Amino acid sequence: MSTNIKPFYIYTDRNSLYIKNINENTEKLASNIHSYSANIDDDNNIHIVALDNYGKIIHIFNKDKTWKKKVVCRCVNNSKNIKDIRLYILNNYLNIFMVEKYPLDEDLHKIFHLNFNPSNYKIFKHTIDRVFKDNSSVYKLNIDELLNIVFQYKTIDLLSRNTVNNTIIFNNTSRKWLTSTPLLRSNQISFNENNTSSDIKSDIFEYCYSIKYKL
Repeated sequence: MSTNIKPFYIYTDRNSLYIKNINENTEKLASNIHSYSANIDDDNNIHIVALDNYGKIIHIFNKDKTWKKKVVCRCVNNSKNIKDIRLYILNNYLNIFMVEKYPLDEDLHKIFHLNFNPSNYKIFKHTIDRVFKDNSSVYKLNIDELLNIVFQYKTIDLLSRNTVNNTIIFNNTSRKWLTSTPLLRSNQISFNENNTSSDIKSDIFEYCYSIKYKL
């Protein structure tokens, strides 16, 4: 993959989403945005996924030097409870992970995973419920050598307060979540760990260069 893409900034201001290129030209991409994430595919195309204030997921991309928007789906009823959104691109499929906080328990969260190809927007959606946040993160996400997504998280027994470690794997070919087994994990996983926090920074200012980005 070439890395000749020019630096650019993506940021929000007063609930609107903007992009600024190296020449300081700024373009407004969307309004009523709660949170967003961005990444770059193997062809150096920029992809932005944004959650608006009405709970809709919007895919923003550039085609023929013009920014386009596509509403993917309505994902949540209350965007205010969403604490994190991340985008990963594998084999031209967009994978969105969102963390929703339980209103009455600050340690419990719900994770939404959306998987789709922009060529047809046929969506695979999966929900992981009652995820327990420990001191470091809500979940850990890794990509193995076969480009499968390895997802690690904890659940908690509400009576005993004992936690249980869980690992599930999203098969990149079948687009299905599978329960991890020791044999599967030892044969396939080459960890490239990305820990996720549970908070969206109030002043999001994102710098993207090549495939590296931060939120």
